[in-house]
Amino acid sequence: MKIVIIYLGRKGAGPEYAIEMTKALSKYTNILCIISTYIDNKKNWELLSQNNQNIHIEWTPTYNSIMSFLTKSCNIFSYIHIVKVINKFHPDAIYSPMGHFWEKFIIPYCKCKMTIKTIHDVVLHHGEDSLKYKVIRWLFSYKAQKYVILSSTFIPELNRRGISTSNIIVIPHAVFKGYNDNMNERDFKQYNRFLFFGRIIKYKGIDVLLEALPKVIQKIPNVKLVIAGNGILQNEELINSYKENIELHIKWIADNQVKEYFKDIDFVVLPYTHASQSGVIPLSYSFGKPVIATRVGGIPEQVENGKTGILIEPNNIEELANSVSDLLSNKSLLKTMKDNCYDYASQNTWDYSAKILLKSI
Repeated sequence: MKIVIIYLGRKGAGPEYAIEMTKALSKYTNILCIISTYIDNKKNWELLSQNNQNIHIEWTPTYNSIMSFLTKSCNIFSYIHIVKVINKFHPDAIYSPMGHFWEKFIIPYCKCKMTIKTIHDVVLHHGEDSLKYKVIRWLFSYKAQKYVILSSTFIPELNRRGISTSNIIVIPHAVFKGYNDNMNERDFKQYNRFLFFGRIIKYKGIDVLLEALPKVIQKIPNVKLVIAGNGILQNEELINSYKENIELHIKWIADNQVKEYFKDIDFVVLPYTHASQSGVIPLSYSFGKPVIATRVGGIPEQVENGKTGILIEPNNIEELANSVSDLLSNKSLLKTMKDNCYDYASQNTWDYSAKILLKSI
């Protein structure tokens, strides 16, 4: 069997997701990878292809600025070249682990038995469902034979769009392992520090978290909330009032910086008001960190309530504050949850994900 993996994105969790799936699939099949030359983890891709005879990479100069996006996206010869490279490979399937604008002008013109497209966000998040985002989604869209989603919650939504259940592949988000090079070492030390990680945007509920923080401080005065991610924080007055209990890292977090934010904290909080699923959850598990997360979207499928984390209702300040306080106060439960997360990380493998995908081809 031959598979083409096309990933033309550059930053975020996408490059890590793509390379982990590629590694796992390469155990069973030959793979041609169409990868952006500007991808963040390029060195890892180069090393992977050097050490794996089943993987060949076709580097594609995409863009790294608004101007280069405009010029290169209009270059039809780039698309023609990629189509020719793919067709020469004669793949059985083309698999896109995360959508990209250019795919609409490439994949429909390739010859293969099957095209498979991953949809990470079946429903647009609140705040990202404006006309602008709907137009962007349309630009990314093309018809595939099968669609991968990361949680079964959204099967009915795809059915409503005319996609039959037989053409939907549910592959739960496996645990990222590339960020933690010491997964065999288990850390059970308590730090009285918890983390909010990722983009700072309204639907992620950071305003709810900040409003809950004073209630936590009343019970545990020396607690510290670490906020690490890119975006704009509101609630300046509250942040200034509790600056001794808040540690801010408001910036884009590069891959090689991720570990420093997860290593010295007790758990991660995801107070999302809306979600598909979260890549932060399996990332947390890879560091042995449980999560406190809301019952929205596919998140309940990722969290074993009482084992790898605690599930709460969205927008519930009181419940969020109590959950944080209770978990920090219960050392025995916190240690057990950390142990469960390490176990989950060791079992929820990319190899399992690859086998699910291969069965569908």
